[in-house]
Amino acid sequence: MLYRNVVFSNAPLLKGFCYKNIFQLVPVSLNGKAPMSRYATHIPLFLEYEAEDKKEDSAILSYLKEKGMNEDLLEKGRSVPSQERVRREILTLLTCLTNFRFFSYYYSGCWAVQTPSINNSDLKDKELLQEEKEVSSWCIPIYTYPELRNDLQISAFTPCTEYYSCAEEARTYFTVNPTIENNLEVKFPADIEFCMDRYFSLEEELRIRTKHCMGLLADGIALFDTKRSVSLLAIISSIEGMAKIDNNMYGENKSLGTKKRFLRYLKRYVAGRSEDKYKTYYNKRCSITHEGDLFLGDIDIFADPQQQKEDWCLRLEIQQVARLALYNWLRRKM
Repeated sequence: MLYRNVVFSNAPLLKGFCYKNIFQLVPVSLNGKAPMSRYATHIPLFLEYEAEDKKEDSAILSYLKEKGMNEDLLEKGRSVPSQERVRREILTLLTCLTNFRFFSYYYSGCWAVQTPSINNSDLKDKELLQEEKEVSSWCIPIYTYPELRNDLQISAFTPCTEYYSCAEEARTYFTVNPTIENNLEVKFPADIEFCMDRYFSLEEELRIRTKHCMGLLADGIALFDTKRSVSLLAIISSIEGMAKIDNNMYGENKSLGTKKRFLRYLKRYVAGRSEDKYKTYYNKRCSITHEGDLFLGDIDIFADPQQQKEDWCLRLEIQQVARLALYNWLRRKM
């Protein structure tokens, strides 16, 4: 069954991206009705995907039934878990195999005021005065508009006039100016479809273990600018997990320790000329886990800017190495 959901990226999607009959990304701007803001850093888009219409009696639904939730809502909710697993898997895969973050909102609240629809510099005195009188309200993170319910009902993938081509060589894509400031539009590396072919063809247990490693990487990417040390631990853990998978599949010495597996994996799937750089990555992980040595920005964001920049460069390098290694692992002939 086909589903359509609003999801987000951290850069605009201006064309379609379709992967076989499994999923498609579509700009929300195609319908001309979706709200947009020049201030937004979470860019809405539609994810269209195929998922089994499978009804489950999950523990959370039993809990909600005990709490008195309406029976009709509970019945509708029985098909949500299988849809949600598929959606999360697709968003995680896209986050790990591109330079961008793809994600959904999950319901929680925050105090907020609405930003103006135009630049503050263009506001008239009366409008500026109104801005100063704004009162916060408790907000639910949700993207909606009056016609959204109808827009989410589809029976086939939406035809797009333009689709993204995937032409840029992977090493260049992941390592040369990979930040959002240098990528003002979503782009995809060459052979990403082949990597997805390989991922979806993995036998079930291997796919689950790979998905767990990708989940750690995606979480590390999500926390990159806010929880620097936790972000790095998640990314390094994802590399360690993939290194163990790879060593179990292809390694000659199955009893290699964690650090040796880590170095072997990165030498094989990123570059094999020197271990020194990869040892630096692993040693930073150890300094956090064993000595409590956090990144400077997690302790004091007003501290030495040069040291914070060096920390940022190291974290970005490790993040991109993790993406490149996963990409090349999936491209490997098995």
